[in-house]
Amino acid sequence: MQPTRLRVPRDEAADFADDLTAWASTNGIDPRLTLTSEPWMTTNASSPALYLVFVNESFFEQFPQWRTYIEQ
Repeated sequence: MQPTRLRVPRDEAADFADDLTAWASTNGIDPRLTLTSEPWMTTNASSPALYLVFVNESFFEQFPQWRTYIEQ
């Protein structure tokens, strides 16, 4: 399974982590949440953070608001 790349606004990162934890607990799946560093990334604290997670479609069915942050 390929990881899903999500670029989440930093002010929503805590909510994302909470939703991911809730989903993982109910599904028994370790999403292996990884905050990816990018050498060219700005130091601006309001810039979105890039996460790699191993989730399936059921995560986005349960929490559809995160689908908009998928990086293509």
